[in-house]
Amino acid sequence: MGLVFAGVIGLVNLAILLVLLRRWRELGPAGGAGGRGIVRTIDRIPSFSAEALDGATVTDRTLLGKESLVGFFSLTCEACVTAVPLFAAHAERLRAAGGISLAIVHGDDAAGSELAAMLRDTVDLVIAEDARAELSRRYGARNYPTYAWYGPDGVVTTAGAGVAALRTELVAP
Repeated sequence: MGLVFAGVIGLVNLAILLVLLRRWRELGPAGGAGGRGIVRTIDRIPSFSAEALDGATVTDRTLLGKESLVGFFSLTCEACVTAVPLFAAHAERLRAAGGISLAIVHGDDAAGSELAAMLRDTVDLVIAEDARAELSRRYGARNYPTYAWYGPDGVVTTAGAGVAALRTELVAP
């Protein structure tokens, strides 16, 4: 009887483990709900078209042909405000080298937010997106802040998430 009981407990534990592993894979390495993790170094700039806060139309082609830095920020992220000066410093160095920077801010009323205003003063282009974060999802950004450097060919050269990654991993081209 004890052997049967141990076998049943083992099967229940195995079933729980399989359910947890399946859920863990759905979450991806960066957490969040569904899809993949952060931007990966094998990724390319996704096809998109959006309006920047200054009224300019921004597409994936806007970023091709030069080094590009794309940052993803959220209105619900306290670390995003802390990351703005670090991101801005990288954007300034990139601009001096002939590159372009883009910040994507998501959340309801992102266009009129203080975070968008801070970024607008420091980076080349700022796009506000609603809470659905369609553009962030296209890029693969699920944690905030997240950044990605793209080479002139549109392939990610460096990417990371969090303020610590901005301090240590992000380097000027």
